[in-house]
Amino acid sequence: MKILVTSCPNQGHFYPMVPLLWALRSAGHHVVVAMPDSMAGVAARAGLSAVSLGADISLSELAPDHASRPAQRAGAESLADHVASYYVPLAHHVIDALDAVVRRFEPDLLVHTSWEYAGPVVAARHGIPRIKHGWGLTLPPEVDAECDRLLEPLYRTWGRPNPPQWWVDVCPPSLQSGTPECPSLPMTWAPFNGSAVLPDWLLAENDRPRVAVTLGNVPISGDHDSVLARTLTALSDVDVDVVVAAGSGLHCADVPANVRVVPGVPLHDLMRTSSVAITHGGAGSVFAALANGLPQLVLPQMCVHFEHGDRIAQAGAGICLHPGESGTENIREAVLGLLNTPHARHRAAQLREENAGLLSPSEVVAHLQGVLA
Repeated sequence: MKILVTSCPNQGHFYPMVPLLWALRSAGHHVVVAMPDSMAGVAARAGLSAVSLGADISLSELAPDHASRPAQRAGAESLADHVASYYVPLAHHVIDALDAVVRRFEPDLLVHTSWEYAGPVVAARHGIPRIKHGWGLTLPPEVDAECDRLLEPLYRTWGRPNPPQWWVDVCPPSLQSGTPECPSLPMTWAPFNGSAVLPDWLLAENDRPRVAVTLGNVPISGDHDSVLARTLTALSDVDVDVVVAAGSGLHCADVPANVRVVPGVPLHDLMRTSSVAITHGGAGSVFAALANGLPQLVLPQMCVHFEHGDRIAQAGAGICLHPGESGTENIREAVLGLLNTPHARHRAAQLREENAGLLSPSEVVAHLQGVLA
């Protein structure tokens, strides 16, 4: 089969697809990824063929009032507003280029992520079956409902999308929060967070617990740097080694003696040697910790991060501190609790085992070949 892949231009959405795309290619299928410039480059560096849908376009370009908006809150209404303000206009922006790629490549199947709205429309126009690939929790129904309403002008021109044939769900069933719109294939989250030459100390035996800190690759408006600063201050007198997997745009000043700042370290390598993770609630960070059985402290600031953090806390595998709760002392107490209380470690280990017991990417490929042949 010829398979075209589209994703939101976000590493946290695209990286969960990579193991399945590798498996599809290893099974002999021709896989091509179509995304804007920088993410096409990310796909190529992951060992996948890619085509560009044009220059990157920022949130401020798609939503000019973004900078003046109040900070995002927890809840479906705020999440729906965020998704609609960026991913709906993005679909308008890329759909012509994506349609041109489909006409040239003539794929047999389209695979896309949640929040990628152009791919389903183009697939329906050309009669191509599609598979939706998850990257975290099922979204509250209000999100797609609001986006569907705002996409009506696009539908009037291009036609409405058909339902996906399958949904590849990489969230363990006991953690999943919603009901999918189509039959699901529960696939193990096989962590991939990029690649790098690893420092020698990362694989060496450590004489005290390691705390992995990641706040994502996308700078969060407003409080991003101060959340990191409070976190590092909170851990400065705790007997742990702290490793900050620094994302682009993240600034670390006055780094305590027990902290290493390591730009570009893959989370799946860092978390294998860590005892606790501190994350912002992004899917890539939360599920990398989950796949390695780490209890985690989640410090959400925007988007679906609140939903991810709250579900981890409800599952007993960590603690979630919302804005206003994430003071230095609360962060310190939370990390000490996760290090010293067996319950969270036990629940995190259970989620790791549940994840490991789901279908492998190659098993999902075998199923898809059977039903789509």
